[in-house]
Amino acid sequence: MITATIRFQNKLNRPLILGFVEGSGVATDDQGNRYQLYGDGAVRAMGIINRQGLDPKFVLEPGQASDARFEMTWQARRSDIIGLSFVLELAVREITPIQGRQYRLGVEHALRIEGLGDQMAAPAAPAAAPAPSAAAATIPQEDLCAGKQRCAHPGPFVAEVQNISGALTGSYPSQRHVLRINVRFRNVTDQPLILGYSSGTSKIIDDLGNEYYWGSANTYDKSVTGMGVVQAREANPEFVLQPGESRNATFQLFRSIGRSQVGSGFTWDFAVETLEVLPSKQVRSLRQYSMNIQDLTARPPAAGAPASRNQQQTPAESVQQLKDLFKRKKK
Repeated sequence: MITATIRFQNKLNRPLILGFVEGSGVATDDQGNRYQLYGDGAVRAMGIINRQGLDPKFVLEPGQASDARFEMTWQARRSDIIGLSFVLELAVREITPIQGRQYRLGVEHALRIEGLGDQMAAPAAPAAAPAPSAAAATIPQEDLCAGKQRCAHPGPFVAEVQNISGALTGSYPSQRHVLRINVRFRNVTDQPLILGYSSGTSKIIDDLGNEYYWGSANTYDKSVTGMGVVQAREANPEFVLQPGESRNATFQLFRSIGRSQVGSGFTWDFAVETLEVLPSKQVRSLRQYSMNIQDLTARPPAAGAPASRNQQQTPAESVQQLKDLFKRKKK
């Protein structure tokens, strides 16, 4: 699987809405292998355009830049050679709002990005719209993370990693390496802002290529504390930031390590949504923001070190411990 985070910037003097054209995304490596988008979570932050309709949530104000994330997979066989360099092709289309909260499809733009690889940051995508004339030139959005590491500024808020800690839990062969990331979110607008974590979007890849997950398949995503979760049919709107206000949330990810080596550098992908509470008390998602934070570091635990008695357990481990305790009492 490969993950590409692409930054789109509006060069026009008017708001710009973009949508990903379903079926257009493909990546080819230098060995001729083709990676394709698969599954509901393959595209993050940007809405999808297909035969059933369109999602106009990816809105860029004049000069604003924002990221979208694309995940592509290829089923490799043991004898296949995996490439190290990639060419990414996809199409985005402009969406024009008309009267009555309706939308009309505009110009489609085919994008081709070459020279992608694991050891380099993906370059920004070409502008999705033609460059404006000098009279229509806009001032680029100020990057409040300029010169800062472990920081993301997708638009109405800034997210800064305060610390990241790693610990071993359990014992071989079911031993896990658990990462806990504390993030500070700050509202940089002049209006109250409601944020929610997009369920199932959190994933980390270390410098050895190992993947860390928010949880197990077919379970609820409970990997975040301090911030509400946005799921398919419900959203928790409790994480409210007043203008200029900051609040923290903690995210947890893990992987089973067995006898494998633990990396020391990490790249984290996750998504956060802005929410709106309607007069009917229903909660509506306004926009999803995909974030990619690189160069995270956590001191690797000693090889084969047992789990500390004082380290924090995961919820699943706590429940199992209680079950074992009751079993011993019955005996």
